[in-house]
Amino acid sequence: MAIDAQTHRYQRERLEAVFRSMQRDTVPSLVRINEDEDLSLIEMALLQTLDHDRPPFPGDPTLTELAEVLGRSTSRTSRLVDRMVRRGLAERYEDDADRRVRRVRLGAEGRALLERIARVRIEAQTALWDHMTAEELEAVVSAMEVLAAAAHRMRSERDARGRPE
Repeated sequence: MAIDAQTHRYQRERLEAVFRSMQRDTVPSLVRINEDEDLSLIEMALLQTLDHDRPPFPGDPTLTELAEVLGRSTSRTSRLVDRMVRRGLAERYEDDADRRVRRVRLGAEGRALLERIARVRIEAQTALWDHMTAEELEAVVSAMEVLAAAAHRMRSERDARGRPE
């Protein structure tokens, strides 16, 4: 059942306020990781982009594909990848089918870092559970299942369009 535009806007504003509040209360642990690792926002976006198992990249992306996804020039993306490679967070390699093509993949250090970040995010979010009643927890888990299903539908639609958003 569709909702009218005014209700949709109101609910979206409520949800944005809730997200901002939760981020404000749970973000310090994530900031510490980024400070410890000295990661910029664009470096984090690059790592997240390389952490894939489905389209937009059926395989590892080229620099041009990465640049398009990140909304940057190929030369800026190349310099960014160079920094990430020096840190062991990413790897460049020649495409097996066409040696002129250079591809980029997540390095072992990059994968380990993303796993640490995911663990911290999950710990920060699940720590909230200790402050909920059983009824509140059930409501949250049910709502998260709805969000996960919507995210899956959104990703499937995007993949079907072939757009790496």
